[in-house]
Amino acid sequence: MSAPSSVQAHTRVPSPATHPGNNFDAIRIVAATMVLYSHHFALTGQMEPSFFGIYSLGGLAVTIFFILSGYLVNASWQRDPNLWRFGLRRFLRIWPALTVAVVLTAYVLGAWVTQLPLKEYLTHRATANYLQALGMKIHFVLPGVFENNPYRLGVNGSLWTIPIEVRCYIALGLAGLIGLLKYRPVLLLSIAVLIGWFLARSNPDVTGTVHHGRELSAFFLTGAALYTLEPYWRRRPVLWGGAIALATAAVWMGGWRHSALLLGLPFFIIYAGTQTTAYIRRAGRWGDPSYGIYLFAFPIQQSVIQYGWPQLGFAGTLFISLAVTVALAYASWHLVEKQALRFKPSSSEAWFGASAVRAVKTRFLALSELQYFAIVLGFIGVVYAAWLVASWPGILGQDSLAIMLEVDTDRVHQANKPAFWYLYALLTYGATGRVEVPIALQMLICAAVCARILAWMLARRMWKSFAYCLIFVALAPSVVYYSSSFYSDGIYAIALSGMMFEVWRSIRNRSVDLPSLLIFFVTIPFAIFGRPNGLLNLIPLAALTWVLSKPHRIRVSLVIVPWLIVGFGSQFIYKYKNPIGSVFPLALYETVGFLEHRPMGLWEHNQPRVTAKTVDALTSTGQSLDKIREFHDHYYWDPLIFFPMGPALMSLSDQSKRTILKEFFKYNLWHNFPAFMASRVNIFLYAAMANGGIPGPPRPARYCRSPNPYPVSSP
Repeated sequence: MSAPSSVQAHTRVPSPATHPGNNFDAIRIVAATMVLYSHHFALTGQMEPSFFGIYSLGGLAVTIFFILSGYLVNASWQRDPNLWRFGLRRFLRIWPALTVAVVLTAYVLGAWVTQLPLKEYLTHRATANYLQALGMKIHFVLPGVFENNPYRLGVNGSLWTIPIEVRCYIALGLAGLIGLLKYRPVLLLSIAVLIGWFLARSNPDVTGTVHHGRELSAFFLTGAALYTLEPYWRRRPVLWGGAIALATAAVWMGGWRHSALLLGLPFFIIYAGTQTTAYIRRAGRWGDPSYGIYLFAFPIQQSVIQYGWPQLGFAGTLFISLAVTVALAYASWHLVEKQALRFKPSSSEAWFGASAVRAVKTRFLALSELQYFAIVLGFIGVVYAAWLVASWPGILGQDSLAIMLEVDTDRVHQANKPAFWYLYALLTYGATGRVEVPIALQMLICAAVCARILAWMLARRMWKSFAYCLIFVALAPSVVYYSSSFYSDGIYAIALSGMMFEVWRSIRNRSVDLPSLLIFFVTIPFAIFGRPNGLLNLIPLAALTWVLSKPHRIRVSLVIVPWLIVGFGSQFIYKYKNPIGSVFPLALYETVGFLEHRPMGLWEHNQPRVTAKTVDALTSTGQSLDKIREFHDHYYWDPLIFFPMGPALMSLSDQSKRTILKEFFKYNLWHNFPAFMASRVNIFLYAAMANGGIPGPPRPARYCRSPNPYPVSSP
């Protein structure tokens, strides 16, 4: 950068030059990794070597971060001295990724590793307090989390520096607002006064104690000063570097080590960062993972140590922690940070009032379909997650209890569900013993399918269709309710919608793209095998493969065929030895319903509600009609057939079953036809109003896991 040529240029702060290729990304990545490595000593209960006796490696890395931040944030202000745009840029850089890290740590990682019962953990005050980190009030512990680790005092000990950094941003923005950053002499004098005050009042070489907030702020100021002085040291870097090195050495030998680092470290870090070094300058070509490493490393390390220490040792846990953290950091950059930074305002945009609305609208309309998908998925996911937490562990109705009972008893009791649904329950609920696992997976699939269709609408400016489908489909009470129940109807309906949408798109385009293949992959098993009538949905898939060209037919077949093997294979592997069908349960359910007392005896005309043969058949196992009626549910037949301590009417003899069926169609149905129609309409409305997953009946201990939950003989 050449020196200014006019007198005015010597007094005003220069507009910054851009550095299209520099080493800053590499320095940030190395510094973030240093923090991870440094923390691993404390997290495994070991002493860490110090840096020249005054800093740990992590402490040095944090100092480097503040130096870089002072330089780059001052540069940002000088490029565009507008407080609103400056503040928005800082917000978009800090809060989106921080929000993701804090929420995932509290409600995913913490919920997974806590020693407390899950409901107690989720409702614990300390769990909610952890979210105060988003307001710059850091809470370091979560209830029952990492309490047996060598280091028990923190879930994410890295967050303490973020409020300090935000305060530096605020101070610099306010200084710019009142004009202190406009002229170089004023800015440098202000920085000199502040650093002089720090050296006199808070310098560890003087006080013997480290005030971290003030010390890091001092390094931030030196970074800002170096940006302001850049026209001079850029012209003669060797002279500046030599003079600073000599001064640093003299102060160091005088025993003022903290002061020496404050004097020398910033210049050499900034000078190294502004260079363009082969290979090193390309460190950020895949993205900038440094902030993600800083945010995610600590909880990831604690998790790995909880499960792998001391068996894997220091090096083993360090390597796994580093690999997982870097992967998450790159995901954070590409999925969260990079997407948020797309909303950074340009210097020409006025971010206030109506202008701000127009600017946001312009940027929103410029987003890609994938970005729309990420935004909509995030929004729907938050709504679904909030509902799942509120109804934890989900909506457990009779059908949910029936399939749980079938898994718990190794199919002694039958839920009369498709074999694939039993396989799904076995792999999710059966493997974990936690019904919230399959429910959460169902809700995730539903959210992804809805987000896919809604993003497609947004990309084509179908605003009314988007609003209608968002409100009356994706967020409809029935969809949210059924999706959060361990019941196939909700996931079946959404999966079928998603599958048919992709079939329509693919037939229309005569091709199958990657998003369609992914949606097919998650929807086909539920749309085809989630319900008995789902096999009919093979017809549109067959039509799709018919119209596609051979390459695209092969692509879609690679998704369809494996699921067909799984679905039909499960029919043979998990075939019911004594299938109950659907006609007899329906006849049995309605027959018992006919025995209910109705207001004013309507339609009975003082005649028996069911035939004597029917009563004899129902009570042939010794169960009384009162006992049978006790287990009649207005919406499900499961209590009559499956539940322990119930009448277990599937154990009736074949002759009794035939009698019930024969009498139902011969007399009982027609004599009670209004009651039958009322029952059918009631069930339809029950489902339509999203009550199908109503929590289970009284005395749920009869139906859920316990040390000895099945004292009665199996049907």
